[in-house]
Amino acid sequence: MKKVSIVLSVFLITLHFGCRKDDGPEALAAVITISNFETSVEENPVENQVLGTISASTNTGTLTFSLTGETPSGALSINASSGQLTVADPSVFVFATNPTITATVQAKVEDVAKTANITINVTEETLDVVTAIIDKTGYTAPEDLTFLYSTDGGDSYSTDKPTDLTEGDEILVNISNGIMDISKDDFSFTWINSSPVPQTSDIALAKFVVGSTDLDIKVAVVDKWELVTSNLGGEFSVINLDDFTLSSGFTVISNDQNKTIGNVGGVVYNPNNHKIYISTGKNGEIFPSIYEVDTPGMVANSIYENDGTWSKIPSLILAQDNTLVASIDFGDFENHALVYSSLTGDISEPAFLSGDLLPNSGMGITWSEDGILVGDGYQSSILIHKSSITGVISESIALDLQGFENVNPASYTIRDLEWVGAKLYAICLETISGDTYLAEVDLDNKKFINKMLVSPGGQGRYENLALIPAYLF
Repeated sequence: MKKVSIVLSVFLITLHFGCRKDDGPEALAAVITISNFETSVEENPVENQVLGTISASTNTGTLTFSLTGETPSGALSINASSGQLTVADPSVFVFATNPTITATVQAKVEDVAKTANITINVTEETLDVVTAIIDKTGYTAPEDLTFLYSTDGGDSYSTDKPTDLTEGDEILVNISNGIMDISKDDFSFTWINSSPVPQTSDIALAKFVVGSTDLDIKVAVVDKWELVTSNLGGEFSVINLDDFTLSSGFTVISNDQNKTIGNVGGVVYNPNNHKIYISTGKNGEIFPSIYEVDTPGMVANSIYENDGTWSKIPSLILAQDNTLVASIDFGDFENHALVYSSLTGDISEPAFLSGDLLPNSGMGITWSEDGILVGDGYQSSILIHKSSITGVISESIALDLQGFENVNPASYTIRDLEWVGAKLYAICLETISGDTYLAEVDLDNKKFINKMLVSPGGQGRYENLALIPAYLF
C-alpha cells in the first residue's frame, strides 16, 4: 500500500508542473535580411531628392533604420521607418571631388541589428540645348530656317538639339534654309541672350562651349543689303560703303532675247515677292520698258514697253501698296512726270511735275517722310525737289558741292537717289569729264558731299542706285 502511494504522488507532481506551461507557441528569435544598396545619381541633385529604399525584412517585429557611417559625412538621410534614402547635403554630390559616396545602414528590430553597405555613384552632370530660337524679323528670303548642330567637330550635322552634354563639350552651329547653309556673306547674325556666349568659328557660324548649365541658343538673322549700281552696259557692281570701293555684282538677262539688258535707269527690290524691277531707256528697237527680274537667276521679263513717247524711265521706287512709282523723261529738258505701275505693267496717266522750279534733268527719285524727293541737274545749283505723290513740287533745296574738283553745279546731274539707313546717297554724272560720282546728300546742312569716283569718264557711265539683299546674287 505504501508503494502505491509513492507512485501516485510522483504522477500528480508531474501533472501539476506540466499544466503550468504557456498555452501559446514558443517565442521566435528575430531574423533580419538586408541587402547592400547601390545606385547612381547625377551631380548637383536637389535637397531631399529620393535615391531609393533600402531592401530589408524581418520575421518578427518592425524594422527601424539608421545610418552608422558616411563618407563624406552628412551626405545622406534615411527615413527610420521606411528605409527611404534621400539627399541631405547636395553640395557634396560633385563628380570631380566625390565620385562615390558611401555609408553603412543598420536595420534593427528589438535587440537584433544587421548592417549593409550603401554606395552612391555620382555621375558627371549632363546638359541639354533646351532653347533654340531663330528671330527672322529682318529676314526676307522665302525659305524657312533651321538650326544644324555638330558635336564631332563639324564631321556631321543634325537638326536634333544636342542632349547629354558635359562641361567642356563643344557644339558647332550652322543654319540651313533647306537648300544650303546660309553664311555671313549674305546675312548678319546676332546671338541675343544666348547662354553661354558663342565663340567665333572658322568652320561654322558659331561655337558654343558647354558650361555648368543647360544651353539657350537664340539668334537674330538679318539680311545684308548691298548698294548696287549699273553701267550703261548692264553690268551691276556693289558699292562698299566702308571703304568706298566697287566690286563686281551681277547682270540681268532678258528672257526673250537672251542678252544682257543695258541702259538701265531705275532699279528696286520688292521684298513682297522677292523680285527686282528695272526700268530702261531706249535699247535699239526696244522702247523704254519696265522688267520684272526673277531671282536668283536674274532673268528678266518685260511687263511694260512704252510706245516711244518717252525718252527714258530714269528711276523706280516701290510704294507701300506694292505698286511701282517711276519717273519719266520725255527728252526735251522741259517735261518730266511721275507714273504709277502695277506689278503686271498697268500704267497710270503721267502726273507732270508742277511748281515754281521744275527739274531740268536727272529725275532720280526716292521717298521722303511726306512725299517724293526728286534729283535735278544742269541747273545753277545742285537741287533736290520735294514733290507730292501727284507731282506738285512744294520746295526746292539748293545744295553746296563739297569735295568735287569741278565746283560748277551746272555740270552735274543727279541720276538716282537711295536711302541707306538714315543717309541719303546720290549717283551723279559730271558731264564735262563724263565722270560718275557717289555723293552723300545732307539735306539738313544743304551739302552735296563727294564720297567716291565710281567711274572715270570713258570707262562707262553709271545711272542708278538700289539696295538689294546680298543673298540674291
